[in-house]
Amino acid sequence: MKNNRISVVEFCKAIGAALCVFALMFCCRLPGNEILSYAQEAESEAADETGAAAVSEAADETADAAASEAADETEEAAESDTGTSVVSLPGDDGIYSILLIGSDRREDNWNGNSDVMIVLTVNSNTQRIIMTSYMRDLYAEIPGYGVHKLNYAYAASGADKLIETLETSYDIEIDNYAAVDFDSMAEIIDLIGGVDIELSDAEVEVLNNYLSEDDKDQALASGGEYHLNGVQAVAYMRIRYVGNADYQRTQRQRSVLSDIFETAQDMTAAELTELAQEVLELTDHDISALDMIQLLSSLSGLTEYELVENRVPYDGMFTSQNEMLVPDFDATIEKLHGILYGYDYCFEDEDEEEE
Repeated sequence: MKNNRISVVEFCKAIGAALCVFALMFCCRLPGNEILSYAQEAESEAADETGAAAVSEAADETADAAASEAADETEEAAESDTGTSVVSLPGDDGIYSILLIGSDRREDNWNGNSDVMIVLTVNSNTQRIIMTSYMRDLYAEIPGYGVHKLNYAYAASGADKLIETLETSYDIEIDNYAAVDFDSMAEIIDLIGGVDIELSDAEVEVLNNYLSEDDKDQALASGGEYHLNGVQAVAYMRIRYVGNADYQRTQRQRSVLSDIFETAQDMTAAELTELAQEVLELTDHDISALDMIQLLSSLSGLTEYELVENRVPYDGMFTSQNEMLVPDFDATIEKLHGILYGYDYCFEDEDEEEE
């Protein structure tokens, strides 16, 4: 694992390592009128749920106040990158967690397996942002379904079941989720204009096999440096059987998304805002409008937070049984809670290791 100081843009890159969609949502410091639209949605949301005039009035005041606060902080952040703000997170314990999901859904009648599962935890008490990857082949007791690999939970019953499984298995709390699939990811990469990637001959062979019949005309000839479109880039990110299996596939995903955000950094605020609006249409999430406002208003205060990359299972704390990674749950939970909630551990690089 690694830890270092990050800027707001780098914070967005960290989120993008799992789901660039959600990161783009946060990467755009929306101008006041865009944040106000979230406030208006929040007001309507509250009124619809209650139908009471008093609650509607309260929603008006809450939405107006939140919009004003978010707009003020956004304007201040645009004027100066050196200022600091108080981070205000949904809930009252100073900790907010969102599950970021990337699925291999190919048809509309099922969720797909969740090949990317990252819980992003923002801890304002320790001023840390912890990005915890849960490997797809982890042993999991899925409520109502029995023992399976962890990524089966999303395929069987969606994000809520995956959240329930993670919460019960690792004694953590998850507040929200955001998800994309292959098709939406390809569209997002095309929106950004493609990515520059260097591929080996072996990677090209596997990439071409992942292309559908309709996309075979986009096959690559041999290894080399390429500017990949969305379909090609997603095929590259799926490569698992070249190099160090799922560990290196994760590295390929980071390479693609890092290139995306290098491009995004050169965009103007207006271009990023327009891009974010298009990206939102490709994202499935359960973040309420009011929580979205609160999260957006906290961006500038995250500038000096420490970024910690984390991965479950931990090296030396799992065994391989029946093609599943079986953690030592007691030791894993103790270490995980220490990292998430503030206990001291030695942060070592586990990204490229494999048992």
